[in-house]
Amino acid sequence: LSFGDCSCITKDQLPATAQVASQQGEYLASIMNRKFNLSPPVAGSDDEPLLPPPTRETGVTQTTVSDAIASFATKEDDFAKPFQFLNLGILAYTGGGSALAQVTTSPGGPSVKGSGKIGNLVWRSVYLSKQVSWRNRLLVLNDWTKRQLFGRDITRL
Repeated sequence: LSFGDCSCITKDQLPATAQVASQQGEYLASIMNRKFNLSPPVAGSDDEPLLPPPTRETGVTQTTVSDAIASFATKEDDFAKPFQFLNLGILAYTGGGSALAQVTTSPGGPSVKGSGKIGNLVWRSVYLSKQVSWRNRLLVLNDWTKRQLFGRDITRL
């Protein structure tokens, strides 16, 4: 089983970003946690083997609402729903208290764009929301406040 940078995608390639890797990791973890069979038999010729998606094991695999919707839509109950990348947007800190931001509000919907101070505000709010705990959020806010008040610490250069 390979995912992300280790796999070979021949069509509809995804950008090599942390956003893609994070979503692929969540997908793979959910597949593993729900006990899908990750070693299905290989189909196709010897030159170009075709690997089907992970299969359900009767009585072992747990089913979720999204699985039920995907199996209804594809009319296929034996396989896991395929990975779908959701582009959440692009953020870039440009230094000097400014940033570029393009954040998607809903799948296929319009995106919010900002640059300069507004982009920096969007960048910081997304950065804080992605922290794993409230402790980390408070530490990051503390670091930003110290840097704003006292400037960068240049004693360790």
